[in-house]
Amino acid sequence: MGEIIYRGGNPELEKEHAKYLITAGTGKIWGWDSPAGRERVNARVKWFIKKCGLRPGLNVLECGCGTGIFTRHFAQTGARITATDISGELIEIAKSQFLPQVIFVQVNLEDPEILPDNYFDVLCGVSVLHHLNLPHALLQLNKKLKPGACFAFTEPNLLNPINKYMLFTDNMEKRKRLGVTPTEMAFKPKELSVLFQESGFKVLSVEHRDFLHPSTPKSLIPLVKAAQFIAEKIPLIKFWSGSLWITGFKM
Repeated sequence: MGEIIYRGGNPELEKEHAKYLITAGTGKIWGWDSPAGRERVNARVKWFIKKCGLRPGLNVLECGCGTGIFTRHFAQTGARITATDISGELIEIAKSQFLPQVIFVQVNLEDPEILPDNYFDVLCGVSVLHHLNLPHALLQLNKKLKPGACFAFTEPNLLNPINKYMLFTDNMEKRKRLGVTPTEMAFKPKELSVLFQESGFKVLSVEHRDFLHPSTPKSLIPLVKAAQFIAEKIPLIKFWSGSLWITGFKM
C-alpha cells in the first residue's frame, strides 16, 4: 500500500472528514441506505445482539456511532448505550432520533479519559477501528471495561480486492471521493486478531463476511445472498470477503 502504513493519530482530520461525509451524504458514502445496504445493517444488528447478549441491565460502549444507524437498534434491546463519536456534527444527527435511553458522548477513542473506568459490559462498533491508532486505542478502551466484558466489531477486510484496490488505494483524491481518509486502512485477519490479543483481550472468532456489496441491485439480492452463504464457508474464497467480524472478551 505504498507509504500508507499507519492508522489514526489525527483527530482533527477525522472531524473535518465527518463534515465532508455529512455534505456528501453519509448513507450514500457508507452504503447503508441502499436495499443491499439495509440487508447488511440487519445482518450486523442480529449478530451484535447475539454475540454480545444485548439486553436490559448491560452497559454498552458503542464506538463510532456516526449518525446512529446502529445505535437505535442496540437501544431497542433495553441495554444502556453510551454512543460515542469524534464528530459533534454526527452526534447531533444521531441525537435527532430522540433516543432518551442513549447517552451520546463526543470523544476521541484514542484518548477516552472522560469515559468511566471498569464500567462497561460490552464494547462494540461498526467500521471504526480502522480509523484509529489501534494498539494505543485498545489499551485505553480496555480500561473502560469490566473484567470479562464482551467485544464485537465489524471491519473492512484488506484481502478483499475491492477494498484493497479501490477503497484503500494510494490515490488520495480517489480515497476522498469514496469517503476514505488518508489515515485509515483496512485490516488483514491475522493482524486484527493479534492487535486485540496484545491489548489484553481474548479473541473467540474472526468471521469472514459480506460478499453482498451495497450496490447490488435489489432484484439480485436473493441470488447474491445464496452465493454468499456458500462463499463464507469455503476455504480460500472466504478470505476475499468484504468484512471481518471479530468477537471476544476482556481477559
